[in-house]
Amino acid sequence: MKIPARVFSLVILIALLFSGICGCSGNGADTTDETTEAAAHTDTDSETEEEMNVARIVLIDSQSVKISVTCDDDAYPNAAGKLTSALEYRYGCTISRTPGSAEISVVFKKSGTRDDWSITAGKDSVIFASGSGVAATAAVEAFLRLYTFGTDMTLSVPEGEILSYNYARDKIDNSGYLSYIPSSEVSLIDTNGKGKIMSPEWIDSLIIVELRPLTASIGGQLRNSYDLLDFYAEAGVNCVWLTPIYEYGPGGNGYGNTGVHRIGENLTGTSDQERGWEEMRKFVDHAHEKGIYVLFDVITWGVMRGTELTKSHPDWFSGEAWGNDAFNWKNEELKEWFTQRCIENIMKTGADGFRCDCEPNYTGYALFEDVRQRLADQGKYVIIISEDGSDRRRTYDFEQDGVLWYAVKDRGGVYSDPLVWYVDGGLDIVESVKTGKGLGAASVQNTKKAGSAKYYTNCITNHDYQRRIVKGNRLRIGYAAITAPFIPLWYMGDEFNCTWQPAVQYDMTVQYEDAEKPSNRRFLEDVKRMIAVRRTYKDIFEYWPDDHRKTNVCAVVVAQDAGLTAYARYAGNKAVLILPNNNETANPYFTATVPLADCGIDGYKTYRVTDLWSGEELCVLDRQSVEELSTYVPYESFAMILIEGIE
Repeated sequence: MKIPARVFSLVILIALLFSGICGCSGNGADTTDETTEAAAHTDTDSETEEEMNVARIVLIDSQSVKISVTCDDDAYPNAAGKLTSALEYRYGCTISRTPGSAEISVVFKKSGTRDDWSITAGKDSVIFASGSGVAATAAVEAFLRLYTFGTDMTLSVPEGEILSYNYARDKIDNSGYLSYIPSSEVSLIDTNGKGKIMSPEWIDSLIIVELRPLTASIGGQLRNSYDLLDFYAEAGVNCVWLTPIYEYGPGGNGYGNTGVHRIGENLTGTSDQERGWEEMRKFVDHAHEKGIYVLFDVITWGVMRGTELTKSHPDWFSGEAWGNDAFNWKNEELKEWFTQRCIENIMKTGADGFRCDCEPNYTGYALFEDVRQRLADQGKYVIIISEDGSDRRRTYDFEQDGVLWYAVKDRGGVYSDPLVWYVDGGLDIVESVKTGKGLGAASVQNTKKAGSAKYYTNCITNHDYQRRIVKGNRLRIGYAAITAPFIPLWYMGDEFNCTWQPAVQYDMTVQYEDAEKPSNRRFLEDVKRMIAVRRTYKDIFEYWPDDHRKTNVCAVVVAQDAGLTAYARYAGNKAVLILPNNNETANPYFTATVPLADCGIDGYKTYRVTDLWSGEELCVLDRQSVEELSTYVPYESFAMILIEGIE
């Protein structure tokens, strides 16, 4: 027996940009046959008399199509076509595009500002009013997610304004989810189970973006980059990896520099080193105020030729690396000097750890293990990330590229020809997690230890990539990373689909003004919503077993060819279904078999079903009815459906 959800208030309280919606589903929530509806209302006493009497407008029923879909003055034909096509898929009918050919006209109109939209239902018309084609398409997707959910062959909507989105009112701000835990208050996690790596507890919540302020259009020098931190705090990102902050030197670019002891004037705006480090301290302090942790990118292969360091300490160098002077890591004096400078970097600025370029290939494990321990002795607890794969026995919390299937392509191959492994690269996300396939260091991928560490990143992009890969695709950044059992990591700009050129991205300016374009703004708000879901359901999405292969993820069977594996994440009485659509020609209505037993939630009589794009309850179902769910999933996006056992 299906138990209908209440009819939601027509007041829109919270909305995702272009997808954020309120209301209730006509399909899967309320029925429209008078006898059935009257009987259904007797199944629940939660509805008020006013809610029971809300007039509903039937657009399609099992016997006939009552609507035509048209555009007023050629307003947004693509959005109108998307609505028509989806409804014909869903209900197996033909919908007229001729005005006046049906009892009820669904009309698209140009109205309002470019980002805003509304859907209003009257007795003989439903008006989709919006300020741009992007907004109109978003309105269509919002409507389809909410009102065509389920398996009923009737489409009805309540009379009045049923959905609306106003950017100024409804845009997402995730900064409230973030908080900085100072080292004096932090708890430590035994990351490798042997007490060799004690990580600060905030590692569990990491979402990392790599930043190069010097090529960020709302950044530049540190004093100009506070708004950049504010931007990422609003997005919900709580960790930034800064590309090298050090003095470039002749021919240097940051990764080539004069040494870990000198901060760059081009970043700080001053040649005075003490003042420069103070500028960095102020920047880190602002990040901490926003709940953002800061990692420095440290270079261990050597320095640029002709630096003061090579002149004053020639015995610290031997041979060359990357065409410049290579450190001689057999020299104990160099090791001690470098260790002390790394410690000073952290203690002077309050930063929270290091990303170690090319490591552990140059210094191995002992040097940064010593750095970590000496900082801990001073009450400062950090994380340390290697670029290359590490054995996880000591030193490194995790590596930069946690997902990298070396049997197919090495790191250099990914940089020159980028892909997202779980969308473009042939890895099945559930199989990969459960078996360790494609996870961690190359040296362990064909051993029993594959995938057995606690934490893995999914690095979607970084500064070495020679082209962008996300490009507005919600699967590549969301399905593969934000809702997946990994620490998400990407290079600045991918969260809003920035303009790019085919070149090493480190050198390219990221124009944050691009985020104001309608399609990019919509994409950014969707990314923010994904992050909000991850942060809201921490017990599900921030669960890290000691052995990653025991992660709370299982496959979900869908009737359609989605092109990718659907999965569920779960904890307690809840499961979140992640249903991707990577098949442009597939029916966009996906019927999923809910893995109640695999998610550990099969012992309930009734279940609440919620659309997490909007946060709105769709329906309450008994156990038998919840086993299969049908929902709309746009191409290159995914459904996020919460199933919650309630009794």
